[in-house]
Amino acid sequence: MAAFSPDSGHGTHRTATNPLTEVIRTDNVIRMDNILYTRLRLLLGAVSAVSLAALGIAALYGGSPAVWVRGVIVLAISGLLIVLAGRAFRGSRTAYLRMRIASTVGPVAVAVIVALPHDGFPVWMKAEQTVVGVLLAAVAVMLSRKDVRRAFAKSRQTGQEV
Repeated sequence: MAAFSPDSGHGTHRTATNPLTEVIRTDNVIRMDNILYTRLRLLLGAVSAVSLAALGIAALYGGSPAVWVRGVIVLAISGLLIVLAGRAFRGSRTAYLRMRIASTVGPVAVAVIVALPHDGFPVWMKAEQTVVGVLLAAVAVMLSRKDVRRAFAKSRQTGQEV
């Protein structure tokens, strides 16, 4: 798998041909490929939709304060991740790193919530959190692929973004 190969000499370099993680560099600006960006937005949009559905269930059936707080936090984080995806798509290494951290830590936090026996969350909320965890894990896998990491890596010589 080639790291980057110059194409027609216009200053554009592309990663290998994996459509899930293709990253484009144009004149030292890093950009996610449209396919990767679209898939990330779809996954994060699904997290938002599932969180909204959970808040709707809480409104209909009377959720505890823990359910409301957790539901609002997950909805806010999914919105933030969508914003960060847009910034990473436009070349922000910081946004990319924040997305990687959040999408890696999120499933761990979900696993803890689901595993705790008496934490104030009903079974339906634990099911919702499991779905959110799986979606975030998929985001983490996409963002952690070698070609994506390499595209957003710092230069070894200067410590600056490549």
